[in-house]
Order: sequence, then C-alpha cells, then structure tokens
Amino acid sequence: MKSKLIFLSRGFLCNGMALFAFLSFFMATAHNVNSSKAGRAVLLFIVDGLQSDAAKVAIAHGAANMKFFFENGIWVEEAYCSSPSGRLYLPDNSMPWGTAAPPNVAMHTGTHVFESRQMDDIFLAARRAGIKSVFSGSAENYRVFNTADFCYAASNADSAVVDFAIDHLKKDGVRLLSIHVQETRRYWTGPECKTNPESAYQRYLLTVDLFLGKIVEALKSEGVWDSTFVIVASDHGMGCTKQSDHPASVLSSWQPYMNFFGPGIKKGATIPYAESPDIAILIDFLLRLTPLSGHTDPNVSVDPKGTTGTLLTNVFEDFPTRLDHPKLVRRFLESSHWKPSDDYADYRSAMLSLIKERAIKK
Repeated sequence: MKSKLIFLSRGFLCNGMALFAFLSFFMATAHNVNSSKAGRAVLLFIVDGLQSDAAKVAIAHGAANMKFFFENGIWVEEAYCSSPSGRLYLPDNSMPWGTAAPPNVAMHTGTHVFESRQMDDIFLAARRAGIKSVFSGSAENYRVFNTADFCYAASNADSAVVDFAIDHLKKDGVRLLSIHVQETRRYWTGPECKTNPESAYQRYLLTVDLFLGKIVEALKSEGVWDSTFVIVASDHGMGCTKQSDHPASVLSSWQPYMNFFGPGIKKGATIPYAESPDIAILIDFLLRLTPLSGHTDPNVSVDPKGTTGTLLTNVFEDFPTRLDHPKLVRRFLESSHWKPSDDYADYRSAMLSLIKERAIKK
C-alpha cells in the first residue's frame, strides 16, 4: 500500500472522491486479481471508425461478444475523439507520428496534443512495471506504436492482426494488448450502411465480433480472464459520404464508440461523457502503473507537458455517474459552432489554449 500512496502523491488522483474511488476499487478487486497467478490484463480492442449506432445494430443482429460487453459493462453516451484529421502536422510541417490519426496517439498517451514522438505511453509505463505488451494493427500507419514489447503493423487481414496478438499472449505472457482492426473501412458505402443489418459493413462487424470472441477464449485459456479489463472502442467516427474517410469538418467523425468492462466496473450502465485520451489514463490506472508523463521531449514547451485526459472514476461500482469532466473536446467543438475545419492546426491551436487555461484554474 505504501507504493500506492506514493503513486497518489504524484498527482494522478487529486481529490478526495478520486482517492476514495482508488482505495475502494483497490480493495474490491484485490481478491479476484491476486487469486490469479497471471495478474491483471487489459485488452484494448479498437474497431476502426465504429460508432454507437452501428455497434447497437450489430449487437441486435448477432454480435454476441459485443453484446456481452455492452450488457455487462459501461457504455459512454457522449464520446468524442481528439481531432480525427487524417494527418497530424505541426507548424514546421513535420509529422512526428507519421500517418497515424491523432486519436490513435491519444488513446495510448493520455494527451490531447502530440508535439513530439518523445512521449510517455501505456506501453512504456507497462514495461516499467514489468508487464509485457503487444500492439497489433492492420495498417502500416500504426508502426509508430513500436514502444510495445511486440509490435505488428501492416496492411494485412484483421485475422492476422488478431493471431499475432494471441501468439504473444500465449508465448510471451503479454498482459497489455492493444489490437486495431481496420478492414471495416473496406466495407463502408456511406452512413446508411451503419444501420442496415444486411449491408456488407454490418456483416463484417459480425466477423469482427468473432475475432473479439477468439481473443476472449485465448485469455480464458491462459487463466487471466477473471482479472482482465476489456475496452471495446474506436479511434474515430466516420464521415457522411460514400468515401471511407473521417474529415474533421464533419461532426460524426468526432464520435467514436466506447465500452468498458471488467472486475469492479459497473454492469449494464452508462456514463455521460468521455474522450479518447481518457482511455490511456484508465488503462494506466487499471494496471496500477505509475502515472503517464505526457511529453518527455526537453525541446517541447507545451504547458502543461503532462497528460490531459481524465480518470473515469464513474465507471466503477458504487460511485456516482456524475463526474466533473473538463470536456475539452466538446468545448473545442462548441467554440467552432460544431463545424470545425479539416485542418489539424486549428484544433491544435485551440486545444493548447484550453489545456493551458485548465492548468491555470487548477
């Protein structure tokens, strides 16, 4: 417990309710987790572009695994990603994160802006704690997430991505799995395909659901299921044309799916709000890692340099649904009258001001 108090003193949790949530969650889940020799595990299962309306149709038409997590976990009513712009350009025209879309960086770093490749992330934090990790994604864009102990990112079938992660779960004992399936984008024919159970898009979501089930069975066979936390989410939403894209100028591109499941997490409930950086903060908390540091590049002058995501204490049992969330992404969208530009630079500039203003108020 002494190490946990040191952990708290570093500012990861900064108010009485959060401290109470941490201690209660620690005690409530200690027996289940400690009874497993394998310890805790986290699965972050990212379905590219998935939105809530599409997920609900899939759940109603045979996506049994997604249905299980939806009915036995927490679903976010109003979820936003960081800028869904296709390219993360800095003012000097550099692209430190290559062609990875900003929300993918946010989900692993816990930040709203990304000024350098020298950033702390959930994989580095896990390694510091002696926990092995794997990132596996079916697009070359994701090669930048190579801080995981095992990284696979190639334009390959989603089935290969899933098999890669399972292989390292079984052979190497990884306990942090971030898996990004991408092929949903091939079946996009426009927003109407999301809610048509007969569409190729919806049929492929049933295949994605089978992949999710395959991972669950692997976790069970490794004896870690009872102490596993699962996050089924998407990196961003989708646009409103037949093109398979997610322009930042379209509100639906900012609206991803988010679902949380695991020991100590509420069942069959909702929380009102979350943003993609919150996912990294929650994973860090669930694995009891040291707090993420945000930007670690000495040449980056962003203020604050640390994480800007929020710990979603309201996902835990016995804690109120209401959470004092700063809603930075929503505030940005409101400031742009819900019609932001496609340019990442506009988001970056506004977000830098918002996070600085928040830091001053603290």
